[in-house]
Amino acid sequence: MPFFAVHISDGVLSEAWWAVGFVVAGLLLLPAVFSIGDEEIPQIGLLTAAFFVASSIHVKVGGTSVHLLLNALVGVVLGRRAPLAISVGLLLQVWLLAHGGYTTLGINAAVISLPALLAHGLFPLLAGRRRRPGRRRAFWAGAVTGFVTVVSTAALCAGVLILGGIEDWTIIAAPQFAIYLVLAGIEALILGVTAEFLVRVKPELLRLGGPHFSEAEKGDQNLTSSQSRRGS
Repeated sequence: MPFFAVHISDGVLSEAWWAVGFVVAGLLLLPAVFSIGDEEIPQIGLLTAAFFVASSIHVKVGGTSVHLLLNALVGVVLGRRAPLAISVGLLLQVWLLAHGGYTTLGINAAVISLPALLAHGLFPLLAGRRRRPGRRRAFWAGAVTGFVTVVSTAALCAGVLILGGIEDWTIIAAPQFAIYLVLAGIEALILGVTAEFLVRVKPELLRLGGPHFSEAEKGDQNLTSSQSRRGS
């Protein structure tokens, strides 16, 4: 197993944990694949590709390196569809890049999908549901969400290694968690900048659920409409 891999490889966990992983992943996939609309397919495909490519982008930390996850971005944009994109991305990673393992595909999907679903709930809570947030608030909501998501992913992975490993992996799990704190800062910046950009150009992708315009923007829009009516 790569020393600082979040994707757990074959031969690391006991068979009972393989089974638990596939059961949990299956439960997460049920709502993810239910009633997918045609308009959702391009988004799912795009975020699946982004998640897959992220594994090839390595960040140097001291004498080792870690790779990006982007599960926070997947969770914020795709919502309950996130486990589908993550599961397909993980399958492609193990098939094409030998990154992870087939027997641990379920547990890896669960470890990465659960924090993604957390991001789906956390981001709108921080950004505000009643109206579209400003650019600064969108940035900080994205940054905090990105940081918490990566820390949660690293903590889950470390817990699985400690509790389900066929050997004592504590010596690996503890420094792995510390290393990924650095990555959490990087992904916080990525999601913060992305959220700041999307809130300006395509806020519906952020799934905030509130009115599309802020109160100030509504006032400007109403003023414009009134002027148009008077002019006609």
